[in-house]
Amino acid sequence: MEHRTKHTQKPKTGSVAIPFLITMLISIVVIGGAGIIAFQNITHRELDLKVPAGATTSISEEDIHCSLFILQPDQPDHPERKNTVMMLHFDPVRKTEYCIGIPNNLQLEYNDSSLTVESCLETYGADALRNALATLFDQEITHYVEMDSEGFQKIVSIIGNVTCVVTIQDEGLQPSETSQMLDAAQMETLLTSDRYNTEVERSAVVGMTVSALLNQCNGKRIASNLDGYFSAMMSACISNITSQDYTDHRHAVSYFFEYATTPAKSMTVVGTEQNGGFVMDESFPETLKVMFSQIS
Repeated sequence: MEHRTKHTQKPKTGSVAIPFLITMLISIVVIGGAGIIAFQNITHRELDLKVPAGATTSISEEDIHCSLFILQPDQPDHPERKNTVMMLHFDPVRKTEYCIGIPNNLQLEYNDSSLTVESCLETYGADALRNALATLFDQEITHYVEMDSEGFQKIVSIIGNVTCVVTIQDEGLQPSETSQMLDAAQMETLLTSDRYNTEVERSAVVGMTVSALLNQCNGKRIASNLDGYFSAMMSACISNITSQDYTDHRHAVSYFFEYATTPAKSMTVVGTEQNGGFVMDESFPETLKVMFSQIS
């Protein structure tokens, strides 16, 4: 296996299509063009929708998917900034999406070695981390989306600013008990800051902030301009998502943003700190399945 070191190279325009959303950014497009989750023992239900004449008229369990979101800040003046990793579970059938922040020190297995999320990403890359987390969580994570600071801030600016509570002090941030509106640069600082007491605390803020961003955005605006947003975001990220993925699931994404009301929910990985690392509870994968309604 060829080792890969952390990169700061800007994505090549047009090299990959990025339906991301997201969720923070992933949503518009990650959601939009993510892959298909193959569910066993689940009936593929089709739902009647109000759609323009000639368009796809149903959504199904095949439109549900999980994608991995990765932000790798590249700010020379702030080398202490941390990578941000989040899993997004998009479910247009139930009109929900789960934003799950993942600690950088979460322990996992890859290539017959025990390592952390951070070391897996920096050594083997985003696709390897996607596979390792899929195994750990016992979930099919079909796609990944990774971006640098420029790409992240571009996407957040398109989606809109977020209003949330800030608990840390860092550049451009002051803690307050009341919610504050953050621009794209401030949001990046909030997600990548090294001022949190633990990685678990930071990952919890990631899930809550991204879910707030999605719940506060103008879904009808996004739905009515989805193609334009997709095109604008193509050069902002690196991903294994294709334009065909976007085409296949475009209707489900549009329907979701048009009709879902405050659909985003945040979750954190359950586990314990051990010797500087974070070990996931063995029961967490089953918790995910229940939350995602894969089992009753």
